[in-house]
Amino acid sequence: MRPVIRRKELGDLRTLLSRHHSVALTGGIGTGRRSLLRALEADWEGIAVRVPSSPLDAKIAYSGIDGLLTAVGAPVDGVAIPAERTLDEVALSALTALDALPEENMLVLVPNADEMDLDSQRVLGRILRRRRTGPLSIVITARSVSDDGPFASVPEIALSDLSIAELVDLAHELSAARFGHLTLAEEAALVAAHAASGRPLALSRILDEMALSEIRGEIALTLPVRVGPASHPMIAELVDGTSPDSEEILRCLSLAPLTPVRPLADRMPGFWEAIDELESRGAIERRGAFLRIPHGLVRASVQQSMSAGQRRRTHLDLAQDCAETWPQVEAWHTSFVAPDEETPELLTAHATGLIRQGFVACGIEFVERALKVSAAPERLHERILDVAEALADRGQFVFARRYSTLASRSSHPGIAVRARTLDVRNEFVRTQTLPSSLLMPWSRREAAEAPAEVARLQLTLALCHCERGEYADAQELVELAEAAQDSFHDGERQLAQAVRILLESNRGDDASALRGFIALQEEQGAIEPAFGLAVASGLMLTEHYDRASAVLDRVRTDCEPSRTWRRQADCLRAELEIRLGRIRRASDVIDRITAASESEASRGSGLIRQDRLLLLRCWHLFMSGRPGDAGTVEEEAAALAMTTGNRSLLVELNAVQGRYLLSVDCPAEAVDHLRRCAELSGAEVNPNVRRFEGDLIEALVRLGRREHASMMLQQLRRRADRCPSRWTELAVSRSEAMLAAGTTCTELFGRALREASSPEFAFEKALTHAAFASRLADNGAGMKAREQRTAAAALLHEAGAERLAEQLLAGRTEAAEIEALPDLPRLGELSDEERKVAELVRMGLKNREIAERIFVSLRTVELRLTAVYRKLDVGSRTELVSRLAGNPRLAAV
Repeated sequence: MRPVIRRKELGDLRTLLSRHHSVALTGGIGTGRRSLLRALEADWEGIAVRVPSSPLDAKIAYSGIDGLLTAVGAPVDGVAIPAERTLDEVALSALTALDALPEENMLVLVPNADEMDLDSQRVLGRILRRRRTGPLSIVITARSVSDDGPFASVPEIALSDLSIAELVDLAHELSAARFGHLTLAEEAALVAAHAASGRPLALSRILDEMALSEIRGEIALTLPVRVGPASHPMIAELVDGTSPDSEEILRCLSLAPLTPVRPLADRMPGFWEAIDELESRGAIERRGAFLRIPHGLVRASVQQSMSAGQRRRTHLDLAQDCAETWPQVEAWHTSFVAPDEETPELLTAHATGLIRQGFVACGIEFVERALKVSAAPERLHERILDVAEALADRGQFVFARRYSTLASRSSHPGIAVRARTLDVRNEFVRTQTLPSSLLMPWSRREAAEAPAEVARLQLTLALCHCERGEYADAQELVELAEAAQDSFHDGERQLAQAVRILLESNRGDDASALRGFIALQEEQGAIEPAFGLAVASGLMLTEHYDRASAVLDRVRTDCEPSRTWRRQADCLRAELEIRLGRIRRASDVIDRITAASESEASRGSGLIRQDRLLLLRCWHLFMSGRPGDAGTVEEEAAALAMTTGNRSLLVELNAVQGRYLLSVDCPAEAVDHLRRCAELSGAEVNPNVRRFEGDLIEALVRLGRREHASMMLQQLRRRADRCPSRWTELAVSRSEAMLAAGTTCTELFGRALREASSPEFAFEKALTHAAFASRLADNGAGMKAREQRTAAAALLHEAGAERLAEQLLAGRTEAAEIEALPDLPRLGELSDEERKVAELVRMGLKNREIAERIFVSLRTVELRLTAVYRKLDVGSRTELVSRLAGNPRLAAV
């Protein structure tokens, strides 16, 4: 069974056919037009007819229409014969013949309709535009449909090139369909996807040419990939009709992933004219002092069109040209003509340098070539591990894992442990999972013979446990590592300090974070990125925000080429802005991270810290008033947390959800989420880490559960005494004011507002104004309540939280409007949740809108509404709205 290459487009095709009965399927050679036709034909409930065509008939007038009518069994007399008949007459006769067909639900497939004779194309275009009903549906394929061409205005589905991620998924489907139990290695799928250049047909051809051992990832990959002769039509527009000089340049460039400009320019008189021609076609590109062929099919096809003798002579010439100036390119070409024992090591050493300069694909090709020509792979393990680390920093986890796996086979304990450490870090960055605590990922022999490497592994595991809030595990691991501190190098010392900073700052102690900040100021050389991020995190948690910002700037500058570390720094930057209440800045950072992540995913790159990104996106969607869009993100985050056993992520997710529900006046639902935070944070000693307890107290107060709120306040005070912080003091002050009675309440709110006068607590001050306004409104002081709401809204607008400001003002306006409305005796039978649903129905919202507004499922809304109908003895939505019109006891939402 053939896999369906484009499922979405197949669904769109069926939908268009059901509406219009005529569709044009457009796209270049290899984009999957034929596959879509096959899939449509296979599932068609009725007769499917293909119209044969041949380029030999392209000069015979109306031959295409004649072939179509013959294929479907329609009468052709007088239709396809042009003698004294106009185009309109032929089109009308053809339409009449097609409408007279007795067969119902016939599908007519017309491949390559743009290769018919022009008169047939014009007639067919008119048929497609005029038919909206009838016994048959028609699908044509063409390269493109122009606005002034014969098929203009025909409903069209354009097949664009597939992304790398889509091609990788397709490669696995094709492999499973062809080889059954054989598993396609991720690196083989990625190489094939990049070489296919967006074309699914090319991908299929590439996989056909791969050896089974390559498909399994057992041997060095052949790069550029092998392609069959069928690939040439897919690249014809890029290479056909080029000048002899351009063809020569393409042949030279096809033999290496990078070629210096200067040697070719010195040898070829017409070099620059040829370069302009090839660049204008998109066949080549310049990267600094180098030229390359970016299109995988072009490079593979051109190289394989050369004879073995041509390739050898060109390799020799290019090796000589690059001997003095470009040693890495010389080593590449030499490996094809005169490799020696040192060549593989030279290639892997150059690969690391190329990757760090940004030539990632070139570096990978150098390594695969080194593996192919090496007689002793064991000698390459350490250098290959350097390559794997450089790739991991760039977020290229597939090949990083390939090379770390190779290096882990080393008989040298230090190299094997280093490889394991890299695997742990990469797996955590990608999936936030760690090895089972029941398995010791190092042996006694390794601890004895490679103590520094084992210590680095232990410290890496400790850092990951800190990120997950598993501090007891981290403490045990750092103590194990420090037992071998006599063997530490600078890297291990920095990592140990990083773990200590995270452990102590999560307990509210800022001493180690401040020492780390001083050490960073004094350090002129490279730093461990993990150390820099730990210092920034520790400073942020202990409220040294300016210093934390400065450290993040330093980390981002030092790690500019590293996508992995830069992404983590950006996530920490967004969290810093959130803690500072700078909503607009935080949103801008999150937008940037999200856009970069989506772009990388489409190119097949690995995900980086998906837990942080999902959480930040969820927060951003709530803050921008898009709770409906946040639902999918919440589900992903919750699923990731459950899959990976990450309690910390669940706590933070519930805290974000609870804060949003509180902001839209759904305290009952907010309490459910915030109590979940409390349950999962039993071991957390510092309330400033998660920051949910102030929200929980406020939600309980709004529900009238003041005794429970008082108990939570006492607990917060005790935790604040153990781990003092400015934020905790503000949360305690606001909570005390909300729970106070009489004039004491006003005094305490005044004190809380004065304490929040610092610029970094402007957002907290806005929340205090809002809580004060709510209390004043409850006491009947409407004028003063409006003043406090206005002050809160102004601060929220200044911070960039416009949506929260609008919700604050709108919610209280609704409440004011409700006050003047009459009562309904049976309303007391409704629960708080049912009352909210009833009020939103009265306001005119649909069930799905209500679900998004109060943050529950559609099914929950339906169940609550059914209960409302029963309790209020109404039989319809209209009757409910009529009964509830103007009822003051409904809570404003």
